[in-house]
Amino acid sequence: MFNSGVNYMSIENIKVTTFSSEDALKKISLWASNLGFSNISIANIESSKELIYPLKKYQDWVNSEYNGDMHFLKKNLKIRQNPQKLLEGAKRAIMVSMNYLPNGTPEDWREKEIKRLADPNNATISIYARGRDYHRVMRKRLAKLGRIISAEFGKFGFRACVDSAPLLEVELAEQSGLGWRGKNTLLLNKQNGSLFFLGALLTDLPLTVSKKKISNSCGTCTACLDICPTKAFVSAYVLDARKCISYLTIEKKGIIDESLRPLIGNRIYGCDDCQLFCPWNKYANVSDLKDFDVRNGLDEITLLELFNWSEEQFFINHTGSPILRIGYENWLRNIAIALGNAVNSLKNNDSNKKPPISVIRTNLKKRLTKKYPILNHHIIWALGRCN
Repeated sequence: MFNSGVNYMSIENIKVTTFSSEDALKKISLWASNLGFSNISIANIESSKELIYPLKKYQDWVNSEYNGDMHFLKKNLKIRQNPQKLLEGAKRAIMVSMNYLPNGTPEDWREKEIKRLADPNNATISIYARGRDYHRVMRKRLAKLGRIISAEFGKFGFRACVDSAPLLEVELAEQSGLGWRGKNTLLLNKQNGSLFFLGALLTDLPLTVSKKKISNSCGTCTACLDICPTKAFVSAYVLDARKCISYLTIEKKGIIDESLRPLIGNRIYGCDDCQLFCPWNKYANVSDLKDFDVRNGLDEITLLELFNWSEEQFFINHTGSPILRIGYENWLRNIAIALGNAVNSLKNNDSNKKPPISVIRTNLKKRLTKKYPILNHHIIWALGRCN
């Protein structure tokens, strides 16, 4: 299959100059736009020199164990510095971004999301995860872009990568002018903020390299660092994933540290706080793709409603969703923590809000089962907050 690995194709009798023209890049940009990509840039991956320093910083980060249980991030360091090892003869990476703010999102969406965080009864799921899994959406469209380019310019080798290969995506995107790395470690640009996905189409096609590297425009702003609920940023541009709520609710398997649970609030899958308070995200654009439309009312749903989903409902309702990857037990674990936090909030500040603590206590007890020992651990903690 085209998108499952490397597709090697002969480049004999094709003139290199054919691909260095501005017309070729304009065509590729238009095709990419028609496929739903927001922006593209062309990164040079023939030489690994430009990745030496970024890789050193990456190694320092891993050596500090900021990657937590994501042991896969320690592997394939040589490949991260030399993407040619992912596709023999690769010369360029066509870097793409794809906006994911769902269709129908109101202009005051940031205020709405912040208000939702303040309501202890509501479940908060990261915006990117309310629709279809972006890995599937982007990989399919990147593969199609590769086929279109091949049909127009001759048969070349391609490999579509969307978090599926050890690439330093943000560095490649930054070096080729797709944006700058923000203090929250995400890529930003002035037209789209940071609410977009990144992907790469590796190719041995000798395209003209983008040379419009963008200067960092974060200035003295530290909004993203200051708002982080768990203070997961060691410093600007350095994230300790072990404290990050996105890591805790998605990547972390097993028991979540008790000291961090109260800070998670009602966030049950991911965390958008550092993006909600970033000034540049007032320019975030709505996606044209229906794939990212909100499913199952996940932008307006309560904790108790989700906590009462059966295992079958979990798998049916999240078909094609990135949420499936955490599994049913960790899904319930996250909600149990959020319910424990809701109890505490209701007792201290929101005693008039529904549902009453007794209802939360009853629902928590119903979920106690020998089948899910990790879940039980967190339910018992949440029940302890009901007293």
